[in-house]
Amino acid sequence: MANLFHFGSAAKSLDAEDRYGADGAMKKTQYVMQLLGFPGDIDTLKCLLTAAEKGIEVESGILDMTKGEQDSADYRAISSFGITPALKEAHYTVIGEPGTAVFIEGRGLGNRLAPRNAAVLASGMYWMEVGKADVQPYVEALMMQKVCGRMADSSFTANDLAIQAARKALTAPLNAFDEQLSLNEFVVGAYSYADIHWTIYIHLLTVMGEGELFAKLGNIKAWFDRIKAHKSFSGQDIISYDFLPTLDEIKAKTMKDVECGEF
Repeated sequence: MANLFHFGSAAKSLDAEDRYGADGAMKKTQYVMQLLGFPGDIDTLKCLLTAAEKGIEVESGILDMTKGEQDSADYRAISSFGITPALKEAHYTVIGEPGTAVFIEGRGLGNRLAPRNAAVLASGMYWMEVGKADVQPYVEALMMQKVCGRMADSSFTANDLAIQAARKALTAPLNAFDEQLSLNEFVVGAYSYADIHWTIYIHLLTVMGEGELFAKLGNIKAWFDRIKAHKSFSGQDIISYDFLPTLDEIKAKTMKDVECGEF
């Protein structure tokens, strides 16, 4: 059975002298983390962005979901139910966006992405749930109809009714999100996990040419401009948003590695 994590520095033994992190120079991680996912997958991108925000260097490996590799025997040996993405550090593997984000948070640098104030944390959780329930399914539907369907099958023809239905379903949550941002620089005040979730939704809508859905929503536009200029939450001298894939990179099935800068 193939080892899907056998790429990058993991192609060497854990104790190889020239393996990244083997000299113990890294502050919080002994070995670079490896993220196995797909550039058009929302949960994969949430984890990639979380790593950049927390100053965790990540090697990205492609799990080609357009070929159903999440259901392959090799991937099911890692993730029994085919849940994506998968993240590995040395001998430890974690599956799925929630667990992966928490693991990266715990291993990362800088301030916490989860607000310490209970009321602010609760508000952030609410907006994350709104995103997961009322935005993510329709962004995924648009991704399938406009991008991934053709990647999986060259004869695929987009369903215009499905596209229009997804656009219509996004109207109410995007309007509510714009209203929330009328009072806050970021989703619940300071930058948090909620911003990571919504960044991925708005980014993918943008690269798919669906920016008209929020073109007249000035608060979303101003927030998105701040996101694109936002330096890593860990204090690293990087713009976390820059690690997200372009449409061409999604179509080419490539993801950037996260490489961190100086403080």
